[in-house]
Amino acid sequence: MNSIGTNSGFDGGSTFGNVRMNRTLVQPGAERIPSGSVRESVWRSKAALVLVFIGLVVGGVVVSFVGRGLIDRYGSPAVFGLIFVGPPLFVLGVVGLRQCAEKFRVFRQQLTWWHWLWLIMVASNFVFRTRDIGTVQENPLDAAAAYRISLVGITAFTLLIRLVLKRPNWMGSLFHGLTGVVAAFALICVLSTVWSFNPPWTLYKSMEYLVDISLLAAILATVHSLESYDSLMDWTWIICGLLVTAAWIEAPIWPEEALEGSGGYMGGPLQYRLSGVYPGQGYNMLGTYGAILATIAICRLLPTAAKKFDRAWYLVVLGLGLITMVFAQTRSAIGGFLVGVILAFIFTKRIRLIAIFAALGGVVFAFTGAGKLTTDFLERGQTTEQLASLSGRLEWWGVAWEAFKQHPLTGYGAFTSGMSVFPKLGVKEITPLHSDYVETLVGIGMWGPLLIIIGLIGTWWILLRSTRRFPFASKEYQLVVEAMAVLGVLTVRTTVMGVIMSQPPIQYFAILGYAEFLRRRYSKSSVPQEASVNSPLPAMSAPRLSPPFLD
Repeated sequence: MNSIGTNSGFDGGSTFGNVRMNRTLVQPGAERIPSGSVRESVWRSKAALVLVFIGLVVGGVVVSFVGRGLIDRYGSPAVFGLIFVGPPLFVLGVVGLRQCAEKFRVFRQQLTWWHWLWLIMVASNFVFRTRDIGTVQENPLDAAAAYRISLVGITAFTLLIRLVLKRPNWMGSLFHGLTGVVAAFALICVLSTVWSFNPPWTLYKSMEYLVDISLLAAILATVHSLESYDSLMDWTWIICGLLVTAAWIEAPIWPEEALEGSGGYMGGPLQYRLSGVYPGQGYNMLGTYGAILATIAICRLLPTAAKKFDRAWYLVVLGLGLITMVFAQTRSAIGGFLVGVILAFIFTKRIRLIAIFAALGGVVFAFTGAGKLTTDFLERGQTTEQLASLSGRLEWWGVAWEAFKQHPLTGYGAFTSGMSVFPKLGVKEITPLHSDYVETLVGIGMWGPLLIIIGLIGTWWILLRSTRRFPFASKEYQLVVEAMAVLGVLTVRTTVMGVIMSQPPIQYFAILGYAEFLRRRYSKSSVPQEASVNSPLPAMSAPRLSPPFLD
């Protein structure tokens, strides 16, 4: 008995002693870290190092390529600039990429089915070849077209399956509010197949646009929290960043294709215009992506919410956006960026910064050669006549107006505006009319621009009213500022480029969807607003978000 009791006591004491010793060896007052957690931590560290290494390699290739061009053109000043600017940028890039790896590790846990459909929708628009009007009519379904149709079909099939299973039942969401306006536009486009200049083309492109807005409607029917919709907006900006990064990676690999200057473009001081090769991305679209990235970066470097953003990473994003805008040389994107930044400064209550930057810019332009350099850059080597015609757009729009007057109520069929107008100008390639309003005016008559303007005004209405509803330090307010700043960029671009009519218009749909998300969630404005969790401000009376024409 005693022997047994002694052994038992010894065993128990031994176990306790081992536990205590383990605690002491690891850390006083702490439990031993599981081996699985250690392995996961090591794996994350290795993954972060790999990402940093890849980023540095890519950055080194791009910097060496750009630096070589700058040195050849500007000589010793470019050398000194690279020497003094290079090391700080290197350190900033390392810190920023490390923050990026950590942010993506957290973000990937939020990815769900509709994130991947959003990406598939973007991939369906990748261009791997260009065709003229005659080729399209002779062989409408080649390998590249089959690739695009298959991705759109995957998206449509998934949405139909989820509709049948009511996971979610998104049909009501499709014909409600702002998404209802876009859906009505898409259905009119489908209807225009009956009288279209090219019925198969109109039918497919219209159905594709209908699938795009249906996906947004399904997302709105699925998400029930601000964080969930915020992940869609972040996912959209990530995709834009990846496309820009791809274009920069391709620049040293295929310089003749990626840099238009290598193929003969000699206008302006840069003599280059960045474009994407695989997938094909025009410099106008890359300029828009750059403007959006830079605008988002500024909004997060000057936040309203209590949330702290990773400054090193967003400085990297800001630099990427600005450099892309400069090398894409897209004037309307630069103008849209300035509008977006001004809106961000106004609604984050930093109006003094506008005056400071305006004064500094005036001094620099007045007492240095920056003014002439900027003018030469914006002119891109064009003549006065070319600038006055908006790079030939006024001539296109004049022919388009004459075409509209012949069919003002029906148009020539959705998405066939270029086919109807450009042959009269001797242009054989398929290209848009470089304006959402002119494109839809010729495509489906007066109803096209009307519905686009209604959707755009409704989005602006809700976002502007939201600045009075939410506390300044709330997460909702921060996202409203970001949405308005990006919408400012896109609104400027709609006048001279196809933004809303481009497929898929993920940037515009992300903003319109956020406005609709706020409208549905806070449509009952008669009740007082509840103060945000992150806001120290008291509750305040809330204006009605929904515009009168959506009630």
